[in-house]
Amino acid sequence: MPMRVIGYDGAEYKKQVLEENRYKKKYPVITLVLYMGYEKNWKYSNSLLDLLEVDENLKPYVSDYKINIFEIAFLDREKINLFKSDFRMLADYLYQMRTTDSYEGDESDIKHVDEILMLMSAMSGFKNVENIIKVAHERKVSNMKGFFELAEEKGLEKGIELGRTEGREEGADMVSELNTILAREGNLEKIIKANTDKVYRNELLNKYRLLR
Repeated sequence: MPMRVIGYDGAEYKKQVLEENRYKKKYPVITLVLYMGYEKNWKYSNSLLDLLEVDENLKPYVSDYKINIFEIAFLDREKINLFKSDFRMLADYLYQMRTTDSYEGDESDIKHVDEILMLMSAMSGFKNVENIIKVAHERKVSNMKGFFELAEEKGLEKGIELGRTEGREEGADMVSELNTILAREGNLEKIIKANTDKVYRNELLNKYRLLR
């Protein structure tokens, strides 16, 4: 991850030294890595030096590069409650799953219904999320409690352990299983891309041997 973040940050800094930006003010680039895993803490490297094999005599001359990791599920309840955007719903879901292994939906209104449901599809394993979105709009459902009730009513999921039921034999089930794997890895970038890019999704289905 540190090397990937260096690439992102470096690309932004490179733009600032282009000829057309030569005399413009320079600004810092800050990348925040949001870890979405809830079963265990982030276990990967947080700095460049952790990844490199460097002779001790050379270390003083090698510039380190540290990344900013935020483990959402492991934030304190007080900090999660400080979020004012729809992101609080996702953070609350991850927190509850970590602390109680279950989820009780929030009744607060959500502004970006489609986007939150797509993210919840990735994190919790909602199947046929497009159908849930359609019905949610028809019934003007706009909170997490209502979304989960819709899922159960439609027979798309049973219970709180969404996305972990057996019988994953059709395409939607395979995608749900892929989302669960990516959620456990805590890789938000992969989750979003897998749910918007069909070619990339198929690559991951092959990689994780989920295609039947």
